[in-house]
Amino acid sequence: MIQVYEGPAIRALFGQMVRDFGGVEAAAALLGCSKGTISKQCNDQMPIPTRHWAAMEDELGRWPITDMLADRRAGRGAKGILQERAAQVIAENGDVANAIFRLLGGGAVDLAVKELREAISASQDLLALLETEGRKDA
Repeated sequence: MIQVYEGPAIRALFGQMVRDFGGVEAAAALLGCSKGTISKQCNDQMPIPTRHWAAMEDELGRWPITDMLADRRAGRGAKGILQERAAQVIAENGDVANAIFRLLGGGAVDLAVKELREAISASQDLLALLETEGRKDA
């Protein structure tokens, strides 16, 4: 499997940014390096340092490589789903706290049971996600 940070995607995006910026000579002047360095980076003969593609992105005012790398994490679903499930656990546990306070003040047992079950279910969903993600990281 090709990793996006090692594969041709970054090189292709960098090459397009170099062309959009005005070519190898203009990019070399911006980055303080030789035209040969930029040419080699675009042609897979030399790695592209982060400082080069980040400077090109900043100068052009668009961030295709940064976006691609951010999407890499989001594409795994870790951030979005994890945040959603964690927020659900927090919300459900807040509901449990409210139901327990009501119960202690003479409120209904049914409401406390309902909220506890929902909190347990949300916690189990989050636990399952974390266990799955943990196996991917191992």
